[in-house]
Amino acid sequence: RKKKVRNAYAPTIFLPETDFSQRAMAPKREPEIQAFWKDHNLYDKLSETAEKSGATRFVLHDGPPYANGDLHIGHALNKLLKDFINRKQILKGKQVHYVPGWDCH
Repeated sequence: RKKKVRNAYAPTIFLPETDFSQRAMAPKREPEIQAFWKDHNLYDKLSETAEKSGATRFVLHDGPPYANGDLHIGHALNKLLKDFINRKQILKGKQVHYVPGWDCH
């Protein structure tokens, strides 16, 4: 086996040592994050605060997840974009309501 060549610049890189993990560990962390939001009722608090301040309502009506044909990467992109849009509207202080729908007509 060929020996791995050492990076000549490695000794010049000084990164801080922290307890922060370099891995996302999404399968473990996502349920914790969801539980935090649910336990602290954050979604409702954000909505109530926006409503009390007279913020504009933003309603995103979503269609069926995959009504036409087999599931493909475009469906995932569609859901991601809708999630991004809702999050952006929340950050802008609007009352955001996501309405999932199943009407194919």
